[in-house]
Amino acid sequence: MVKFDKAFWSRWEVMFVIFIVIVSLIIAGGYASYSVISSQQDSVVFGLTVKNGDAVSVDYIGMFEDGTVFDTSIQSVAENNTLYPKSISFSPNAQYSPLNFTVGTGQMISGFDTGVIGMGINQTKTVIIPPEHAYGFSNSSLIVTQDLTRSIPVYEWIGNVSYFTDNFLINPDIGVNFKNPIYGWNMTVFHIDPVNGAIMVKNIPSIGEVVQLDEGWSSQVMSIDTSANMGTGEIIIKHIFTSADVGTKMFSDYSGQQFIISRVNTIDGTFTMDFNREVVGKTLIFKITLVSLTQTV
Repeated sequence: MVKFDKAFWSRWEVMFVIFIVIVSLIIAGGYASYSVISSQQDSVVFGLTVKNGDAVSVDYIGMFEDGTVFDTSIQSVAENNTLYPKSISFSPNAQYSPLNFTVGTGQMISGFDTGVIGMGINQTKTVIIPPEHAYGFSNSSLIVTQDLTRSIPVYEWIGNVSYFTDNFLINPDIGVNFKNPIYGWNMTVFHIDPVNGAIMVKNIPSIGEVVQLDEGWSSQVMSIDTSANMGTGEIIIKHIFTSADVGTKMFSDYSGQQFIISRVNTIDGTFTMDFNREVVGKTLIFKITLVSLTQTV
């Protein structure tokens, strides 16, 4: 009878196990759309876990890699800026409550959808979701570069008598003064067309005057030329930015679209507005707690 060395088998058994573990990790890495970095579980209903098609209710805290919170369903988290510092796009909700959705139906970003699969009621899991399984990558068409200066006509038509009365609540008599609704400087009624009632107004800011724009920053009047542009005149204002304005706060344009100022170049006289949402192109961290679960057959 041939005898085998026990030590021989022990060595090969260990090598085989190591091989299986390495292969398993490679396969898992290839298919995982998120990474679980911690998981805790209290009073989980035995055998009842989330699968595709189930209706679930979850509480969550959404964070960036720097730890700032960009969204949450939990009021105490929203109100605690010491333990949970907020990102620049964080917006408080009118009402905080668990998030309800059906798993695997496309209601959620794919990483969040996948992250809840296998969870049990009362279980809390933290998942890391890369951009490709979250909100994707930056759209270059939503990044706009503009001049630091802006040109505004001295003389401009602003509608007829009824429009003027409805918007400024005064009669448009020649020489009547009122405030420019966009720039805040003084204007005066300069001319009224006797045929159609169209009203021409004259902008009368002062050189050096600083005005606050609706977008959220200040601008200064640099020059006024009443004879430029074939008689319509030209007012040049220059936007005033500081380092605190770049990448640290949200602004809104006239249509209410939010953006971040991502760059100011004083050499070429431009600034760049990024209309991509703050979550775009970012790795997101979600702390998720399963509140309730209704399973499909």
